[in-house]
Amino acid sequence: AETLARFGVRPIVVDESARDGGQIYRRQPDGFKRDAEALYGSEAEKARALHRTFESLRDRIDYRSSTLAWNVTAHALHVVRGHAAGTIGFDALIICSGATDRLMPLNGWNLAGCYTLGAAQIALKAQACAIGSRVVFAGTGPLLYLVASQYVKAGASVAAVIDTSPAMPSLAALRGLLARPSVLFRGMGLVRSLKRSGVRVLQGATPVSIDGSPEDGVRAIVVRDASGIESRIDCDAVARSELLFSKFLWPVIAGRKTFEC
Repeated sequence: AETLARFGVRPIVVDESARDGGQIYRRQPDGFKRDAEALYGSEAEKARALHRTFESLRDRIDYRSSTLAWNVTAHALHVVRGHAAGTIGFDALIICSGATDRLMPLNGWNLAGCYTLGAAQIALKAQACAIGSRVVFAGTGPLLYLVASQYVKAGASVAAVIDTSPAMPSLAALRGLLARPSVLFRGMGLVRSLKRSGVRVLQGATPVSIDGSPEDGVRAIVVRDASGIESRIDCDAVARSELLFSKFLWPVIAGRKTFEC
């Protein structure tokens, strides 16, 4: 939108959210006063810069917030805003669909209190609330540590971070990290900060099951650490991102044709 506006084109920007910022730099609701450091952590300055840029574009774009795009036909984008459905004509369409959390099924994953990592972040940023009073983050990728640290900064209780990626990264992964030292040091800083806050960090671990009941929702998560020892972590909410197939899980997958969900 910024580039098009610079060259004199007035684009229509259709945004499912109520305010600009996207997923990573999602804005808090009007009236909420948390500072950027508490909301975005190490990404605070990037968030401020993006929000300032968007504000400068307001009079040069047609911004349509709280609008859901659900279908595309010939030269028409079908949208819903509030309870009203309609179409927006176009001669060129750029789709920015964002990311999708991909979750591997495990026992208990459909209990109340189980969220994707993205949903946990939306709750914190857009609704200014935590998904539970004692939260476990499980999965892989750098966003896992970032969202967990954002929860800690916001005053939420984080019981554990369960990282399913190998405790010892491969040589190729190490080369990639060393090629981007700022990213490596930022990640190490997030891990140190979480540990200083008393958060249990397990690397190379495998979630085994999520315990609870349909009546009460999540009560705990059972995890197997890198040495094969199982433990139970009490919690009332679990936020998960894409999980890697660890060496402990391969026999389960290879030996069964279906998951019981």
